[in-house]
Amino acid sequence: MLVRNALSGAIAIAIATSQVAVAADEQDEIRALEELVVTGVRMDTPLSMTIDAKKPRQPLPAHDGADYLKTIPGFSVIRKGGTDGDPILRGMAGSRFNLMVDGEVILGGCNNRMDPPTAYIFPEAFDTIRVIKGPQSVQYGPGNSAGVVLFERDDSRPAESGWDVHGSVVAGSFARQDQVLDATFESPSFTLRGNLNNTSQDNYVDGDGTEIHSRYHRWNTQMSLAWTPNDRTTLEIGAVRSDGEAAYSDRGVDGAKLDREGYSIKWQQRNVSEIIELVDFHAYQNHVDHVMNNYTLRTPPSSGMMRNPMAMNPSRDTSGARLALTLRPAPASEIVVGIDSQGNEHASRMTMNQNMRPYASLARSPDAEFDQRGVFAELGHDLGDRSRIVGGARIDWWQATDQRQRKALNMMVSLANPTAGETRQDTLHSGFLRYERLLRDFGSFGGAGATTFFVGLGHSERFPDYWEMIAKESADSLSAFHIDAEKTTQLDLGLMFRNGGWDGSASFFVSEIKDFLMIESGYQKPAADAMGMGGMNMSGMNMGMGGMAMAATRSASIVRNIDARTWGLELDGQYRFSDSWRAELTLASVRGANDSDGRTLPQLPPLEGRAGVYFDNSTWSAGLFWRAIASQDRFDLGRGNIVGQDFGPTDSASIVSINGGWRIAESVTLTGGIDNLFDKTYAEHVSRAGALIPGFDQVARVNEPGRTLWLRAQLSL
Repeated sequence: MLVRNALSGAIAIAIATSQVAVAADEQDEIRALEELVVTGVRMDTPLSMTIDAKKPRQPLPAHDGADYLKTIPGFSVIRKGGTDGDPILRGMAGSRFNLMVDGEVILGGCNNRMDPPTAYIFPEAFDTIRVIKGPQSVQYGPGNSAGVVLFERDDSRPAESGWDVHGSVVAGSFARQDQVLDATFESPSFTLRGNLNNTSQDNYVDGDGTEIHSRYHRWNTQMSLAWTPNDRTTLEIGAVRSDGEAAYSDRGVDGAKLDREGYSIKWQQRNVSEIIELVDFHAYQNHVDHVMNNYTLRTPPSSGMMRNPMAMNPSRDTSGARLALTLRPAPASEIVVGIDSQGNEHASRMTMNQNMRPYASLARSPDAEFDQRGVFAELGHDLGDRSRIVGGARIDWWQATDQRQRKALNMMVSLANPTAGETRQDTLHSGFLRYERLLRDFGSFGGAGATTFFVGLGHSERFPDYWEMIAKESADSLSAFHIDAEKTTQLDLGLMFRNGGWDGSASFFVSEIKDFLMIESGYQKPAADAMGMGGMNMSGMNMGMGGMAMAATRSASIVRNIDARTWGLELDGQYRFSDSWRAELTLASVRGANDSDGRTLPQLPPLEGRAGVYFDNSTWSAGLFWRAIASQDRFDLGRGNIVGQDFGPTDSASIVSINGGWRIAESVTLTGGIDNLFDKTYAEHVSRAGALIPGFDQVARVNEPGRTLWLRAQLSL
């Protein structure tokens, strides 16, 4: 089945192009193409890297943003099932790094992060993925203490009319199937682009053969129309719609609906004057409608509170705008100045018995509203041929309103909210300054042979997000609405080198975080603080032979401010033995300390290394890829971030994968591979704990997939 599905797509493409004759000069162009299967990503400018989103990768990513990002050194993913994991950059999760989807902000609806922003991102719908590590840019929204990830599409004006078509099909183990079509008709006057994605997979099994509740099906459509009357002007409108369902093995409900609907408008005016190079305006609106239930993708348990079919239906509306000017006051200087804004409203509804009281018949109750306004300026200035500085600053004005009239302690009990109707306002500041120096030059600045040193100092102030302010309690209140903003100051330094067959970088970072927002589960609070608020806390009651007794404490999930530090090292390198042979190596390590409590900082991934040897002559390719994960015994039980908390140590793991490829013609490639070749059973340290799901074996952690075979056929015209 696997071979038939993949080869059918490849053969169809090959037949369509079998009459294509490749001339000698075209052969030279093919030889210059990049590797067929991408396994590593290297820094291309200081603290920044750009990835071709349409390239086949190993390990084979799930068709969402998080699983794609985990193939990049420095990223990890908190697995919950087959898809919709939560990404972590340098040990930082949630809103500590910003995700921009073609210039837009997407926020999920689930109170417990079932649908993080990456759940609504389909990487192959974009042209490039750009990563900026650390607080080293202020152009892309507020609070980016760990960095920024930009999923971008090419919006350049075509020189002539024609079609640009990209398509791919994937077939793999566990009935994995992907179909992608990205077609563009372009002309100097207008460009029409449409994108269709469909992906599905059954439950996978780990290396021991244990089936993991993890099946999913997702689809996405995207359309844009751009008007380009001349080289200076672009006006574009766009729309996107996606939906799907996903099973989760870390909780008592699944994602029965993951619906997104979005609209956008962009306007660009280039070469306005001798100083103004670009005026860039972008406005957007996104609506997320998410349903969680215990009956669509699983069978409810036969007894207990979860035996009835129940459903929760949160939603979020997010809208925003950005206006930026790119200025060139002097040949050696570029300045980007602008304003941006973002607002979102969250609401939800739920039912404890879908059969008797369908959730769709209920009105949604709003619980929070956020508004942000920011101004920013970023400068790049060349100091001669060998040095330059890059710096910027921004100010953000935040306002949040707590619209909850009651605070839920659990699915059965809610109490009066002590901060109901309150509004808080904060003014936050961020900025950075980076120096870059060309130490040794074998060509031009940053050219074919060079060694570049860089050092940057950044400061970021992050407003608490919904999952910290609204979804949690504080240590001394039922509401965490007034928890302090987080403040990060970070030093980044490193080297980039390129000489002969060698190409790579080394970077180090150290940060000090004031008022770090840490989530602590199982926090013991006096039971009386709930009973005194006009509600009955059922978890504070103990039933025994003697009747009903009041417990002295109750367990809560809280957020609190601590002082913390993190530090880490990242290495990436490549050596080319010849035009066809190369070796790659990456290494990533991050550590942290909770200075307030004298403990390690939780939810940090262990030391990880990746190495590979590859043959690629631009017609045929083969590769051997090895990923080694160290054991992790530095953890803080029950503490972590908005996605998950530490629950114990993890063992080391060593995973070997192989891949191969054949470029049938310049526009047609067939690639394949085997991930986890030796069928190892392992789980990431920052995984989630397995839940007890009827019909499935209990697992301590959500284990990674076992041996996975995949084939991918791709057409690019």
